[in-house]
Amino acid sequence: MNDTRDRILAAALDLFIEQGYEKTSLREIAEQVGVTKAALYYHFASKEEIFRTLMEPFSAVQGQALELLRSHPTLEEWGKGLEALVAWVLPHRKLLGLLENNQGVINALGHDHDHDEAHVDFHERLDAVFGDEGTPLVDRVRMVGAIGLVIGVLGLGGKSFSNVPSDELQPILVTAINEVLQVNSPAS
Repeated sequence: MNDTRDRILAAALDLFIEQGYEKTSLREIAEQVGVTKAALYYHFASKEEIFRTLMEPFSAVQGQALELLRSHPTLEEWGKGLEALVAWVLPHRKLLGLLENNQGVINALGHDHDHDEAHVDFHERLDAVFGDEGTPLVDRVRMVGAIGLVIGVLGLGGKSFSNVPSDELQPILVTAINEVLQVNSPAS
């Protein structure tokens, strides 16, 4: 990818997290990167395009989650899916701050039709997995508990753990997931 484009995205990410999308101007982003506003426009047509570009990785993760949910996963498969999610999220922790600090703009910008359909599909499949009476209730509760653990550590407790190196936090979190699920931890 283009170095200037990457620096624009990195600067915008930091500014959107620190001051919010609404309070960040394209001029500030350009100044942070050390380019002119015209140079910024060469790479992105608008501030909205920058924001949408920053949000793109979430679509990929959502697609992976949908694949897992299509199969009505076992506890072991659920654990592996959450382990993959943790492995993806840890190096992208800043993106969680983008989500957390910019809910208003996410709602205001709306989503495209395909994104909306994927989001609804994701929640319907999640509900189907958690509501599947063919899966023992205790397993469904463990699955919800394990995803709650991930959300708790990386979302709610994100600031508390933000300075913990990923390679230190990841094995602890994966072990905790497997303990909640009561499955064997994968061999590392």
